[in-house]
Amino acid sequence: MSESAGLSGGTLGLIILGVFFLIFVASGLKLISDNRVGIPTRRMFGRKMPPGQVIARGNEIGVQARTLMPGLYWFFPGIWKIEKVPVTVIGPNQVGVVESVDGDPITTGRLLGDEVECDSYQNAVAFLFPEGGRKKGKKGPQVALLRPGTYRINTKVFAVTTKSVTTITEEKIGVVVALDGQPLPPGYIIAPKSAEKEGVKSHNFYQDGQAFIDSGGYRGPQLDTLQPGNYYINLLLFEVMERDITEVPPGYVAVLRSNIGLELVRDKALPPPMDQEITLGQEVHERDEVVLTTDRNERGIWREPVAPGKYNLNPLAFTAYLVPTSAVTIDWASGAQIRTERTVDVQIAIQRKQPLKEEIATGKATEFFKFSQLQVTSKDGFQLEVDVRMIIRIRPQFASFVIARFGSVENLIEQIVHPLIDASFRNNAGEKKAIEFVQERSKLQHEALQKAKTEFDKYHVEAQNLLIAYIKVDETLLKTQTDKEIAEQQILMYKKQKEAQEQRKEQQKEEGLADQQKSLAKSEVDITIKENYSKARENEGKGDAAYIRLTGEAEGTKQEKIGVGKAKGYEAQVAALGKNQTALVNVATVFGENDIKVVPNILVMGSDSPAGGALAALMDFLTRAGRPTDGEGVETAKKTVAEKKENKNEKVKPPDEPGAEQ
Repeated sequence: MSESAGLSGGTLGLIILGVFFLIFVASGLKLISDNRVGIPTRRMFGRKMPPGQVIARGNEIGVQARTLMPGLYWFFPGIWKIEKVPVTVIGPNQVGVVESVDGDPITTGRLLGDEVECDSYQNAVAFLFPEGGRKKGKKGPQVALLRPGTYRINTKVFAVTTKSVTTITEEKIGVVVALDGQPLPPGYIIAPKSAEKEGVKSHNFYQDGQAFIDSGGYRGPQLDTLQPGNYYINLLLFEVMERDITEVPPGYVAVLRSNIGLELVRDKALPPPMDQEITLGQEVHERDEVVLTTDRNERGIWREPVAPGKYNLNPLAFTAYLVPTSAVTIDWASGAQIRTERTVDVQIAIQRKQPLKEEIATGKATEFFKFSQLQVTSKDGFQLEVDVRMIIRIRPQFASFVIARFGSVENLIEQIVHPLIDASFRNNAGEKKAIEFVQERSKLQHEALQKAKTEFDKYHVEAQNLLIAYIKVDETLLKTQTDKEIAEQQILMYKKQKEAQEQRKEQQKEEGLADQQKSLAKSEVDITIKENYSKARENEGKGDAAYIRLTGEAEGTKQEKIGVGKAKGYEAQVAALGKNQTALVNVATVFGENDIKVVPNILVMGSDSPAGGALAALMDFLTRAGRPTDGEGVETAKKTVAEKKENKNEKVKPPDEPGAEQ
């Protein structure tokens, strides 16, 4: 019984010992699967790490730098602790930014540790304990990064943070600012390009951080920009800002101010004395006032502007100023604001690299500047309000000079164009009465334009046109002028009506003449005949006058002699017959010569009366004179006397009156 009990007790002990051994052995076995990384930690029975060291190497106590690949491992239980961690996976649109918990301190002045050979941080031993003279890794953020893929990384040594890749979308650019590298030299705003070194590869658009450091890259804003696309960039080394591309719409040019290069060196000497009258129109000669350059790596304003188009312009390196080269319209009208908000928006859009609103959408290339109405006073004291529109143009080759002198087109308008036009109209209005100012509108417009052309040419600005849209005049003066004009128009209307009536009369006359053309022709012939007859009468009258004159003269002479003879006969008769008898005889003679019938053909009276005796004596005398005394004889005598008178006084009988019936 005792032997059996002892055997059983020994066997049981062995069994128990075997069980404990199996448990011990089993507890030391570690299986590392494919998607896990084993990180061993030595707990005891090893050397202590030097001060400042975080990760142990070999037989040092602490977290080991080496890792365990997939497989079955046995570690002495209690001495070793094996931690299984997932593998590090970087997605297709991600990058891994690495920070080391151990290594040499980062060089003074640097922010990131340089890249070392460590199989993309999968060999922590090579990173921390390099052999063969290789560089040891630095503690802290690392320059190198992890690209998409799966990595077996000791996460106790390296902390990996995933970040999205840098994406630059269409119509954008990436502006890069380096956070590490050589310090930016004094006087520079944009990092100058580093000199190319032999054997140093390109940083490949900032995707190779170590190449950027090795090539002597500078901190600060970089000149080169990123085009649209995806970039694997270490965001601990570079800050990337997405900005809009610069677009110069049609009808504009962009004047660029370069921020590249050293600061301008200014003379410390005092300015020279002003020995002449200085005007804004004088030639630009001060270097500080304007620097026009053709070197794009030198600070200043580019002499040649940028033509319309889209540009990947770095807004940190270049400042763009839009200058319209087509029409710039300036309005002085009622209700207009002093400054145009639209122009300010355009300049802000350029400075911030924002899309230009309506220009890009519509292609419109006309700038509008609005000012309040021009208030002028005429010579006779009337207040006039004038609406004016002016169109100017800046030629592309002069755009840089305008920006250099005034800073912007808006400043040019406010400092030069507006004061000159305002003063021009005020001066002109002060020299004219209100009505003259209104009536000479075209002349005023032409004079103002010519003056503007002369003045603006000094500032490299072309004045194309000036238009007076409206002139507001006092209502009283305007009504007086209107009434005067209405009266003049009425006078003109009445005159035209009179002319119309006169024309109507002429027309009716012509119609009557046309209707009486045959009669008119006949009357013209009659007029000719009468004219000829009048001339004949005139000639005949002249002949008769001459005949009468000569005949009269002859007759006068004759009568004179006859009278003298008669006088002598009368004297003899008076002496013979007496005065009464002589008178009676002469009367009877006259009656007889002119066939005057004194007594009837038959007369009965007494012979005793004195009259009867006288009459008988007269009749006896007439009979003895040979004159007829009977009635027939008297009639014959009268007829003969009448014919003789008719022949003596006969005139040419005029023709029948014109138009008389034949």
